[in-house]
Amino acid sequence: MSSKKIKTGGHTFSEIESQAGSWKSVFTRIERKAEKLKKLYAEAEEIIFTGCGSAFNIPNAVAPVFQKHSGKVCRAVHASELMIHPELFLNKKRKSLVVGYSRSGDTTESANALKQAKNAHAATIAIVCFKDSKMAQLSDTALVLEEAAEKSVTTTRSLTSMILAGYYLAGICTDNDNLCRDLKKLPEIAEKKMSLFHAMGKKISNDRHIKKYAFVGSGSYYGLAREAQLKIKEMVLLPSDSYISLDYQHGPMSNVDKNMLVTIMVSDSGMKYDIELAGNMKSLGGKVFIICDRNGEKFKNISDYLIELNTGLSDGVRDILYMPALQYMAYYKSISVGYDPDNPKNLSYHVELADESS
Repeated sequence: MSSKKIKTGGHTFSEIESQAGSWKSVFTRIERKAEKLKKLYAEAEEIIFTGCGSAFNIPNAVAPVFQKHSGKVCRAVHASELMIHPELFLNKKRKSLVVGYSRSGDTTESANALKQAKNAHAATIAIVCFKDSKMAQLSDTALVLEEAAEKSVTTTRSLTSMILAGYYLAGICTDNDNLCRDLKKLPEIAEKKMSLFHAMGKKISNDRHIKKYAFVGSGSYYGLAREAQLKIKEMVLLPSDSYISLDYQHGPMSNVDKNMLVTIMVSDSGMKYDIELAGNMKSLGGKVFIICDRNGEKFKNISDYLIELNTGLSDGVRDILYMPALQYMAYYKSISVGYDPDNPKNLSYHVELADESS
């Protein structure tokens, strides 16, 4: 497996393949600013995580994990909502910390969300990939993950790196040495398993019967399910949805048939429910892709595709290891239907609105 042999979508392939290397830089970048970050965290009564597009899927993954470890109220709010309706989410009488995510750091809604946070006397942290970006300049402090920056329009390694940054930030701010230690295991694990992720993603993409997709996950995995469905919509232009795992059975499963692939991101806490869900999807004629850490044997007879990680790491730690196989799947499917993964239809590197006033 070498990106040198890849022509169409070469940037996307190389960025998926190399993301474990970019993860390594996340730890040192946060540790260098630990004192300032801890101060902003300590002064906050609540924490709002915000972004747009893929950068909004990140808050949906990070906020539950951060709340678990901090005990503070943490929530994901779309940047456009903070920009247009700040009074619904920001209160000058409440000490808030707004953590804004954006690969480019120049997305209009996300930059204006930080401006609104400032107007409400909230503290701000920007997690971006470019140091000269608007958000980096607007924030009280910025975590600039330069190693995760991408040339392709589609986000892959920047997405997983920024989720990792959120989890590690939780560990640093709460002095959770065990969480920090476990998160630091991820780059090495990913490097060892990348060939497995690649092979599985390519294998699934070759299944010509699959013409629509659903991705489901609970807890922090819901944010990853949202991101996975976005990769299919961006790169493949086929029907794709994402749901909280058990919510999929409240109506959406009406779409399940032989052409549907349902990907279940298994959590430890929800495993017994995920087993039942997988069985139900198979009984409806759908195809099932399971990603879990342990107990893969429980899914063997009710899944078409299965990845068992065997890391021993908990939910809220191993999460980003679920993404590479799904990114490869979208990449290869995109090429098979004649698209260029580097340049999705109708999309640009970041979105700028005509009116940037807040």
